[in-house]
Amino acid sequence: MYTPRPPEGIRVTREPQTPMVQPLPRDDLLIVRDELWDLVNEARAHPEKYPPHGNRSGASMNACRHFQYSRTLSGLAYEHNEYLASRPIDWVNTYPNMHLGPNGKPTLDAGEPMDQAGFHRQRSENVATGFRTAAEVVRFWMQEDEQFGWGHRNAILTCELQTAGTAHLEGGPGGHYWTLDMGTR
Repeated sequence: MYTPRPPEGIRVTREPQTPMVQPLPRDDLLIVRDELWDLVNEARAHPEKYPPHGNRSGASMNACRHFQYSRTLSGLAYEHNEYLASRPIDWVNTYPNMHLGPNGKPTLDAGEPMDQAGFHRQRSENVATGFRTAAEVVRFWMQEDEQFGWGHRNAILTCELQTAGTAHLEGGPGGHYWTLDMGTR
């Protein structure tokens, strides 16, 4: 029988980092992460399965190869979810707060975690809160993203972004936190 273990570099505990956060048990975390990972790569390879709703102007339809998995980016995504889950949900859902780190700077900026991890050429991040399943998140990013100028969809379908990591955290005031970190070294 296969027992999933957390990828190297990802810290998974049963104790919350803050009183508001209740991380998923290790096995559930890995199952959800794998589901989000699989769905994002399916959407990346077959965007036609996720036709954009509303005004399609600016929505990419370019298919790309699957992302290469990065333990580092998954770890950064999970740490970001932990941070967001420690903040009031109204703050998190006010742009651009969902993309800010604990120091108040955007996580994608030079000198910030993704850059420090060696992703210097190109970086992107998709964040979603409140969705209960990975399928709902991917559907939102790929099909309901018009209000964000198709930025989430287009990031997934940017073939120059070659490496990615995903994370999900259940807990905190938003209930569910989903992050997809993407980059090119």
